[in-house]
Amino acid sequence: MAELSYSTYCDGIEREVARIVEVARAHDRAAAVPCCPDWTIADVLRHLGLLQQWFAAMVDRRSPQRLEFGEVDFGLPTDAADYPDWVESRHVEVAKVLRAADPDAAMWTWGPGGQVRFWARRMQMELLVHRYDVELAAGEVTAFDPAVAADGVAEFLVNLPSAVGFTPAVAELRGDGQTIGFGVWGTEISWAVRLDPDSFGLTQAVAEPDATVSAETPDALLLLVYGRIGVDDPRIRTAGDAQLLEKWFTHSKF
Repeated sequence: MAELSYSTYCDGIEREVARIVEVARAHDRAAAVPCCPDWTIADVLRHLGLLQQWFAAMVDRRSPQRLEFGEVDFGLPTDAADYPDWVESRHVEVAKVLRAADPDAAMWTWGPGGQVRFWARRMQMELLVHRYDVELAAGEVTAFDPAVAADGVAEFLVNLPSAVGFTPAVAELRGDGQTIGFGVWGTEISWAVRLDPDSFGLTQAVAEPDATVSAETPDALLLLVYGRIGVDDPRIRTAGDAQLLEKWFTHSKF
């Protein structure tokens, strides 16, 4: 399936930041995030505030290489109570940088593409998943846009092979040509991943994959691949080679 438009990602980023800040202001920042051990709402805010500024600093410079965190003035508050205002105020500049950028401009990306649009898509999905984390901690979970959630699954599967630099376990996703099919019930939304001896990644759809993973909605599939829910969730169905699926879910944690 085709990527969403660059402007759609920019719009989505602004909506997600607004929602995250809204929820964080209304709830205890020390509240634990159930699906992220040892993280609180404050930790999520800190992570997102740093990450979105790092992304934007590289986009602003059209950086040809990875920018070190020490090269960015994050302005991180000393008091976690100030995190919502910090995330919101810093995002104003982040949004300006993204809106002004040429999405096709060349720059460094850790995944495929090598263009500005990579970072808008990546930031959209990062915020989407962490919005769920904050809402879950607050007990106010809302649905994802199905098209954005489906694109998030695609983005995850496209980029996962390149994540070995910060998620070394993905290097264990090797096989002898086994395939896993991913899909959403009652739709034509689907992907197939192939595990080879020296690599893995998306491949053409196969009639009979060695294992399948399907979800009731794109939301559920996105939450599954990001480890927010498990295969025992009633919104998930699996079939086929159980050991292959265990390998996948053990080593694909982003």
